[in-house]
Amino acid sequence: MKKYHFQENEKDFGSTVRLDAINDKVKEIKKKEETDELGDANEFLNVFESEKFDDPAETDENTEDALVDTLEDADALEEALGETRRDGVFPAPAEEEGEEDDWEDDDEEYEGEGRGIFALGESFGLNKKTVALVIVLAVLACGIGFSLVRCSFHPSKTIPLVEEEAGTPLLIQTDRGDGEYLAYDIAEAERKTVFLTEKTKMTDASGRKISKASLAEGDLLAAELDEDGKTLISVDYSSNAIRTEEATGLTVNRKKRTLTNKAENLSYSYEKESVFFYDGEEIDAADLAPCDELLLKLVGDTVWSVEVQAYHGYIVVENTDAVKNGKIQLDEAEAVPLTEGMQLAAAEGHHTVTVTGSNIETRKDAVVVEAGEETVYDLSKAQEKMGVIIINANVKDYKLYINGAVAESPAVLPMGEYDLVILKNGYTEWSQHVTLDKDTLNVTAELQKDVQYGTLTVTADVDGAWVYINGEEYGVAPMQVNLPYGSYNVMLEKSGYQSYKQSIQISSQTAAIHATME
Repeated sequence: MKKYHFQENEKDFGSTVRLDAINDKVKEIKKKEETDELGDANEFLNVFESEKFDDPAETDENTEDALVDTLEDADALEEALGETRRDGVFPAPAEEEGEEDDWEDDDEEYEGEGRGIFALGESFGLNKKTVALVIVLAVLACGIGFSLVRCSFHPSKTIPLVEEEAGTPLLIQTDRGDGEYLAYDIAEAERKTVFLTEKTKMTDASGRKISKASLAEGDLLAAELDEDGKTLISVDYSSNAIRTEEATGLTVNRKKRTLTNKAENLSYSYEKESVFFYDGEEIDAADLAPCDELLLKLVGDTVWSVEVQAYHGYIVVENTDAVKNGKIQLDEAEAVPLTEGMQLAAAEGHHTVTVTGSNIETRKDAVVVEAGEETVYDLSKAQEKMGVIIINANVKDYKLYINGAVAESPAVLPMGEYDLVILKNGYTEWSQHVTLDKDTLNVTAELQKDVQYGTLTVTADVDGAWVYINGEEYGVAPMQVNLPYGSYNVMLEKSGYQSYKQSIQISSQTAAIHATME
């Protein structure tokens, strides 16, 4: 008969117990056992029966040490309880030391004292396989009970399950063809070449599987790479690490690498490796305009990819010098001063342009802008604002010149600045610079006579004759007097002589009168 041993300590083995009779009883019990939560007990015992108990040296040392501790604890328990009887009733402790009840099971003798859990199990008609099963069930029951007790003391504390984000954020920068891409690894802050294969698993932004694998430049995704760090195992567009936002009204600061909208207090930062795309083509960040509608893809607070969904065109303004003090307004935006060659960025579609100036009538025009194209807005045909200049002069029959051209008063002219000149014989030239900025401009012109002088010499055939010019005494002849050009009455008088009278026209530098006194 096969003998089973258990080890009491590191060197000695316990007593040998013959188990044939006990095994027969256990077989009867096993037929009545039902399948529990852990599975069929018979199936478990069959597996357990295959274990080797013959050679303790083949058992793992740690397992043996644990079994020894268990058996020693069982010996202490057995000593406290006393010996077990065959019928399973625990008798009272023996009164005298060494006293014990012997019993027989058919023709088999119980050799030596029962020791440990296995001996205690055998006293109930259980073999080692059944005892082992009981031990496993007891350990599981203790663990479950401990968990329930612990939870009862902490009913409000729960540990949330945190799903780890799979993959690393990857920015696709260049499609090299045949499944090869140049990408920027945001976590590692480095560029690398990655490969997309037919085995790559892909998930779209809605979390659905994508059957056909393809990537596009500007894509921002969570990628899982194989050990070589090049082949894409999985690609996920729905990763929580990636955020997508729509924005407009953003102004680019290339020096600070920021996108800001002061009116809405929005500010984003981007990196040197960030990419900007419109209609599948990469553009420069400086090409963006506040009117553009953008789709931003971010990791954290950093923008890595910008896709322009609605791009702008330009309104190019020409011949602005034809408008004085001009301003231009696009739609409802604030009006800005006109400058030659200026460009206005405008979203694709229809717009209203308003132009004002001191010399033109206010005009409004409808302008159509195409994305990425220039639309010329020419002001040379702007309708000029007209006004009237009226000259109020102190002389008649004069000649009027406006900006060098002969004109008449009143003069109907476009709004603006003008030089006025009036000429008349015998009068000095009159001129004035005026600004026509209203419907009617009245100008007063006061012309001054143009005075020239000639020298009049007066002599007489007698000495001491007095000279009178236009009745005013001038002196004694001979004499000279400077007089303005014109007509004069000259008279000479001397006592004892008749008066001498003569009219003279001074129209040259010199004139002379000689009087003969009688």
